[in-house]
Amino acid sequence: MSSSDNDEPKVVEISDDEMECEGVVEVNNEQSDEAKMREFAEITATDEIMAQSILQDVGWDLKRALDVFFGSDAFKETRNEAVMGPSSSAVGNQPVMTAEDLKGFELSLMSWNIDGLDGRSLATRMKAVATIVKKVNPDILFLQEVVDRDLEPIDKLQSLYKIYYSNKGCQYYTAILVSKMFEVEKHDVVHFQNSGMYRTLQIVEGSIGGMKVFLVNTHLESMRDHRAQRMAQFSFCMDRCAEIIANNPGCFLFFGGDLNLRDEEISSIPDGVLDAWVSAGCDTKTKWTWDTYKNDNKQGFNGAKMRFDRIYWHGPFNQVHFSLEGRQRIRSCLCFPSDHWAINATFSAV
Repeated sequence: MSSSDNDEPKVVEISDDEMECEGVVEVNNEQSDEAKMREFAEITATDEIMAQSILQDVGWDLKRALDVFFGSDAFKETRNEAVMGPSSSAVGNQPVMTAEDLKGFELSLMSWNIDGLDGRSLATRMKAVATIVKKVNPDILFLQEVVDRDLEPIDKLQSLYKIYYSNKGCQYYTAILVSKMFEVEKHDVVHFQNSGMYRTLQIVEGSIGGMKVFLVNTHLESMRDHRAQRMAQFSFCMDRCAEIIANNPGCFLFFGGDLNLRDEEISSIPDGVLDAWVSAGCDTKTKWTWDTYKNDNKQGFNGAKMRFDRIYWHGPFNQVHFSLEGRQRIRSCLCFPSDHWAINATFSAV
């Protein structure tokens, strides 16, 4: 975030027609079209003719142009040939890539418990959630505590994302939203048998530019009294992650959500699976994702702050940037979009 940890949360107006959320992302509006073409050509190892062609099609939005390129058949063929040799396919025989192979590639993932169970100002809060998602524009989005009521703003994100719900029609559930560049092959939902709270493990399997990717979203058992169930669920999730990695050498894996974990509850983590917040440098300004010192949506918790929301990852990226989003107070209802801050991690190879 651009503001310091001690800054007061910002206030934004949310109207029915147009919502303004300040401080979400900084956009460099001064970069010329020529500079965008040069940067595109450098990142993709192509030329400015291809850069101009794709950039023009997406309104000179560099990030969207890169999304189009890295999701294209041309990129898959180029990458497969560079790594596996001519006439080879990476699908089903995934090569083990390095950061050097992926230099210039970037992937962003946001996870957010949107607190749909709290019915207060729900319609307004869901509009704010959708607005912030569109402004941050993550490639992948994990949501928890999604509910059927006032779901329309989330459903409308299908213009930008493919949306997969874990248990629609249940009291509440999770969702995985993926960029249109993501080729989805499979969607699975595992119901935790020890859960009294309808909790599940949601898995989307697919690829980006021929690279195998697994997305694993969950909402583990809540409250301190359910520590044993939560720890067993987390252990199950990590075992599943280890199994996926073992069966798919060279894959990318992202696991996260509202884990409700206290640090002392964390069991062993599989080799090669890393905590995104730790990878980004353990900045204390982005540590607390449920912070009642700064977020007053929930009353009566006596200044509690916890790192409930986490993202774990596996892959050859060598740089991670981590931020908190959704820290803007909605002026019309004087509350935040959720009692949780969203976590946003950007993974890159440099």
